[in-house]
Amino acid sequence: MKKVLIVCLVLVLALVGTGVAYAMWSDTLSLGGDVATGKVEWQFAQCDLIDEEAPPPYYPTTTPDYTCDDGFAWNDVIGAFFWELDKNVAWGEQEISADGLSLTITLHDVYPCNFNRLSFYIRNTGTIPIKVQEVIVNPGDLHMTDEFYAAFDLSGDGNDDFEVQYGDNFGEQIEPGGISPEFSMWFHTLQACPEGGTFTFTMTIVAVQWNEWTP
Repeated sequence: MKKVLIVCLVLVLALVGTGVAYAMWSDTLSLGGDVATGKVEWQFAQCDLIDEEAPPPYYPTTTPDYTCDDGFAWNDVIGAFFWELDKNVAWGEQEISADGLSLTITLHDVYPCNFNRLSFYIRNTGTIPIKVQEVIVNPGDLHMTDEFYAAFDLSGDGNDDFEVQYGDNFGEQIEPGGISPEFSMWFHTLQACPEGGTFTFTMTIVAVQWNEWTP
């Protein structure tokens, strides 16, 4: 009789243990909380041209035009990529759009060999570090993704009349709320360009999350 009671007790305890184990195994663990996603956003912050003043009505000028060699080649005689002339005819102006997402550059009274340089900065208005992936210039639909050179026809006569070069600070990380290092683009008027013309370029950029940038 005692042996039967002992066996029954053991079985009861075993079933109780199994039930406890089953209850523990079947419990559900719930975690509460909010998940927020970051924003990848940017704007042009500031820009200027090396020659952005209309010619004054007197001579000699204190704000002369600039020139350079074809292909933006280094000039051993001058010791520079670009240099000042003794005349003041051409000039440019730049304007950031109201939403900060595009930049318009207008070059006035250009002539063959005229040079101008654009400098601009990007502000990170989002919450995630970003890097500039490419710069897009129109007309021409030029997608600049690294050190970049292109010659193209703006007058529509079938001859290249402008060349541009770009290659600064791709891959530099811009922190949220921060300003980028200086970016720059060079413009050179080629021989085929009609003298005294006015030409307009627009620029936009594509930026990506810092860890999605592709060199």
